[in-house]
Amino acid sequence: MTTKKIIVASHNDLETRDNVEFIQGDICKELLKRKEEDGKNIWLFGGAGLTDHFIKEDIVDEYVVAVMPLVLGNGRRLFKGNTPKIDLHLDKYSVNDGITVLTYSKRKKINFVGGKYIEKNYIEFGN
Repeated sequence: MTTKKIIVASHNDLETRDNVEFIQGDICKELLKRKEEDGKNIWLFGGAGLTDHFIKEDIVDEYVVAVMPLVLGNGRRLFKGNTPKIDLHLDKYSVNDGITVLTYSKRKKINFVGGKYIEKNYIEFGN
């Protein structure tokens, strides 16, 4: 059985234990380096404080958003301010016991350049 490696972004300098590694500093750079080495997908789980860095660096390929049937009245934001506009495409969804899980990919933008259609990920920064 293969054990998944867990990487935790922390402000504290902690020692690696079993399959858990703690990283500090430029987390985008650290995880991109590991993705190139391992050639594996990276599952990023966290709030706006963590995901904001990856969204603004245009690193996120897929968004998985779970909607819970609960109204808190307040809480943490899903995205921080000055987040770029990203057009998404709904790839799949599931509903189980009232919990909806939505999986999105970035919508491709097709440009006509030099007589050719060029497809690229679409990200646009607003005002």
